[in-house]
Amino acid sequence: MVAGDTAEPVASPGFDIERVDDYQCWCMHIDGQRLLVDPWLVDDLEAGREGRLFKRAHQRPVAMRPRDLKPADLVLLTSALPTHAHRPTLAALDRSLRIIAPPRAVALARRMGFRSTIALGAGSRIDLDRRITLTGIRPRFPFGAFSIGVLFESLADGVRVYLEPHLAPERHPILEAGVDVLITPVERIRMLGFSLSMDLEESVALAKRIRARWVLATGTDARAATGFIPERLWRVESGAEAFDAVVSLHIGEGRGRLLAPGERLHIPARRRRG
Repeated sequence: MVAGDTAEPVASPGFDIERVDDYQCWCMHIDGQRLLVDPWLVDDLEAGREGRLFKRAHQRPVAMRPRDLKPADLVLLTSALPTHAHRPTLAALDRSLRIIAPPRAVALARRMGFRSTIALGAGSRIDLDRRITLTGIRPRFPFGAFSIGVLFESLADGVRVYLEPHLAPERHPILEAGVDVLITPVERIRMLGFSLSMDLEESVALAKRIRARWVLATGTDARAATGFIPERLWRVESGAEAFDAVVSLHIGEGRGRLLAPGERLHIPARRRRG
């Protein structure tokens, strides 16, 4: 648990954000509904034979296992890339779970036998059981064609959370209205001259512009990856060591969080005008 932000039980009203692993898996607890984002719950992340292109192991125990998911839970994939749609984890899940994802990831889920899928593309919006809305946000090049960021909004209390796994757009009307929480990378990864993620300076500038009340770091510890791609092609510019201090300076003390697996942040309801 996070000091000063005690979470209520899962079934209670409100919006809690839980970090599930030490990479980029999150669980949104919204008015009794759980949405698991980009689950990596078993085995390693691998690309190429025996992980020769890319391999990453968890550095800390994950806070959830496939058996912990309930039939009413939802799984949200932000991409069909194996670092977001982890095949061994998906293979271990009950095929009756609902999968929400961009079209390529929906096609993957269907091939794996998931019977209930909902497509969420960039610019589309879905309403889940009249409790939660999800809006797909198109990231910047090179991810715009196959990945999405997601804006979560609780219809009960108006809490808005924007999760961007890679590169936020320069401007987006729905974000300019303001969010409560920004979940963002803070370590820039460059490959062949292209940025694959935002750095701390860019993330804090985005948080200020969209008036985020909290900033949570995701996609952390890029240097933990091994294989040809991270060892030969990546250049990692870490800002994690200065994260708390920089966010405190620009957003407010205690407003930047590097949550550990199993830690939660409780987001209070927005104050209603009038």
